[in-house]
Amino acid sequence: MLIGELARQAGVSRDTVRFYTRLGLVPYKSRQAGSRLYADYDESAVELVGGIKIAQSIGFTLSELGPIAAAYVAGSLDDGEQRKLLAAKLEQIEDKRRQLGQMAEFLRAKLNDLEQPGR
Repeated sequence: MLIGELARQAGVSRDTVRFYTRLGLVPYKSRQAGSRLYADYDESAVELVGGIKIAQSIGFTLSELGPIAAAYVAGSLDDGEQRKLLAAKLEQIEDKRRQLGQMAEFLRAKLNDLEQPGR
């Protein structure tokens, strides 16, 4: 399928598909049509692009997704590997949440100090 069809089916822009392709996240085959060369995407690319968008929304970076997408395409991303990746990402998010909580506490304390009369 051509880029426009992939973008439509995956619910993303053509620029998003081009960007993912440039990063090597979405494989394609070159297809000649007259003097032009087109990227021809497999039907599985729709699910892959959708998965990349979901993974980004839960905190995975595109650089983290490179090896994951490659393993998915190769069919070697088993349940155990997925659990390992998700557990590691969850731990990163929990750490970030703890850091944000500490920052919020600090700001609340400073605001409280500034609201005290006679300061």
